[in-house]
Amino acid sequence: MNYIERELESQIVSRMDSSKALFILGARQVGKTTLLKRLMELVGAERSLYYDLEIPANLELFSGTFESVVTRLRFDRREDKGKTYVFLDEIQYLYDFSQTVKILVDHYAEEFKFVMTGSSSLLIKHQFSESLAGRKEIVVLHPLSFAEFCLFKNEAKIADQLGTDLDGGNHPLLTMPARMEELAEEYTIFGGFPGVVIQSGQKRKIELLNDIVTSYILKDIKHILRIEKLQELNRLIRTLALSIGKEINISELSRNVGLHRESVQKYLLTLEESFIVSTIRPFYSRLDKELRKMPKVYLQDTGIRNMLVNDFSALNGRRDRGELVENVFFLGLLKNQELTTRIRYWKTKQGNEVDFVVTEGDSITAYEVKYGSDRSNHFSSFLNAYPHARCFTVRHKYKYKQAELPLWYRIT
Repeated sequence: MNYIERELESQIVSRMDSSKALFILGARQVGKTTLLKRLMELVGAERSLYYDLEIPANLELFSGTFESVVTRLRFDRREDKGKTYVFLDEIQYLYDFSQTVKILVDHYAEEFKFVMTGSSSLLIKHQFSESLAGRKEIVVLHPLSFAEFCLFKNEAKIADQLGTDLDGGNHPLLTMPARMEELAEEYTIFGGFPGVVIQSGQKRKIELLNDIVTSYILKDIKHILRIEKLQELNRLIRTLALSIGKEINISELSRNVGLHRESVQKYLLTLEESFIVSTIRPFYSRLDKELRKMPKVYLQDTGIRNMLVNDFSALNGRRDRGELVENVFFLGLLKNQELTTRIRYWKTKQGNEVDFVVTEGDSITAYEVKYGSDRSNHFSSFLNAYPHARCFTVRHKYKYKQAELPLWYRIT
C-alpha cells in the first residue's frame, strides 16, 4: 500500500529544523514507526539514524554514558558535516536518558536532532519534564481520524469534502447517504488503527484488534505500572469500556474491580496517559446549579472498545449504539483540539444534560449526539444559562436540517 500522509505530518515537518528534542507520542500500533520512516525519507537517508529501543543492543547503547552515545552516533552517521537526525523508537523503555538529551540539545544541536516516539506520556513527563524544560516539543499521534480513514479506504474525494459547508443541504456527500453511513459504521465498529483499517475481512480485523489489546496495550500497562497480576487491571479496563459516555464514580469503580481507590486513580491516570482512555470534566460557571463531581469516560479507539466488550455486531441491533456514536464524535473533537480548546459535558442537578460543550476563548458550542431521529435534548435549558452559545445535534442517521450535523462532519 502506498504511503498516505497523516494529518500530523505537516505539523511535525515544520518543527524538524528546531534545535529542541521532538517527542511523538501515541498508542502502540497507531503508526508512529511508519511516520518515523516517512520523516527519514523527507530529511534523507544519508542524514538519518534509526534505533528501535525494543532491540536489546540499542537499549543498552542508549542506556550508557553520554560520551559513549555521542561516540557511537558519530561512528554510525553517514556524513560528518551538517545535522544528523536521530530517530529513537519506543523511548518508554529507556530510563535516565534525559540528561544525555539535555546536553545534546544544549551543546550539540548543530550535529544532532533527536526525534523520539513513545506510547506513554506519563513516563515522558516523569523522565524528561524537569531537565528538558524549554528543550522539548511534544505532539500526539492518534488513531486515524475519519478523514484519514477515508483516505485509507481509497475515498480521497470524500475525505476532501468532510469539513466543507453543508450549503443548505446541497453538499455532495449528502447525495450518498448509504455510502456515508456505511463508512461511518465501519469506522465506529472497527476503529482507526491503520493496520486494522486496511484489512478487508472482519475476521482479520478482529484478530489484529485482539493482538493490539493483548500484545501491546496490556503489555505496556504492565511495564509502566510494574504489576504482575493483571486480573484487576483487565476488569477495570473492561468496566471502563462498558461505561463509555457515562459518568464514572471512583469509589464505585474501586468496589466493582477489587482495587483500592488510590490504585483505581493511579491506573486510570496511566490508561489516560497511555492513550487508551480519555475523560472529560463537567462544564460549569454557576456552582449553585451545575453538578461538577464526576468525569465521563471514552476510549480513544472504538475498535479497541468493541474488542474489550467482544461485540462487533452492526449498529442497528445494538443497545450501545448511542454511546458508540457519541464516542466517535468525541474522538473527532479530540483530534481537532487546539491548546486553548476545552471539551467538557454539561449536567445540572435537575438532570438536564448536554453531551459535549466545547469552549475556545469566549466561544461556547454545545453538541448532542444521536444515532437516529430522536429529537429530545436540553438545549433550551442550556441556552437559558448560556444564551450566546451555539447548539448542534449530531446524527449517524442524518437528513439535512438546520442546526444539525452528520456524524461524519469534520468540526474544525
